[in-house]
Amino acid sequence: MERPEMTHNDWKWKIGEAITRIQTRYDFIGRKTGVPFLAVVYPVSAEVAVLREWHTQARALQPDIDVKTVDVLTVTQSVLSDIGVDNVVESLTDREWGVSAQEDLSRLWVSAIADEVRLRMTEESSGKPVLSIEHISALYPASGPWDVMQSLWNDAELSLDCPVIVLIPGALTGPRHYRFLDRRDEFMYRGDLL
Repeated sequence: MERPEMTHNDWKWKIGEAITRIQTRYDFIGRKTGVPFLAVVYPVSAEVAVLREWHTQARALQPDIDVKTVDVLTVTQSVLSDIGVDNVVESLTDREWGVSAQEDLSRLWVSAIADEVRLRMTEESSGKPVLSIEHISALYPASGPWDVMQSLWNDAELSLDCPVIVLIPGALTGPRHYRFLDRRDEFMYRGDLL
């Protein structure tokens, strides 16, 4: 399929393309690079509309394909609740420990997301499973999509045997580069990038 000229609504084309790939190339998503990631990068300002459209089209895939959501916002809120928001804020604003605290928070969040992915992958599916990682902006500034994908790829206990769609608010800056939340440049060397 030839990619049309992109406009401010190119995210609609990207969602349609992701759905088409899931339907017609399920076993081949990201396989050239060794991992089944398909990242869909869309404008930060369109997040609500993107998620609404993604959920509508993903539901239409049932019963043949079962899209399971990993809500990063819910995961990060759970971690914050466990360790205490006040403790996190105090640690992050401490000049002596701020950078270390941010790295620790990143590790906690990414680990909790990997746990959630493991859980979702063990759930029974009504059709072929697909994982959808959403609300990934909740990781900023401590972490980003690259950290999550790298962790999932490196996790020896996790066999990614289904497509993993990663919805990333930001902008494409090159064939394998994107700017997460228009603030943090990241490189995606594994998986497919729309």
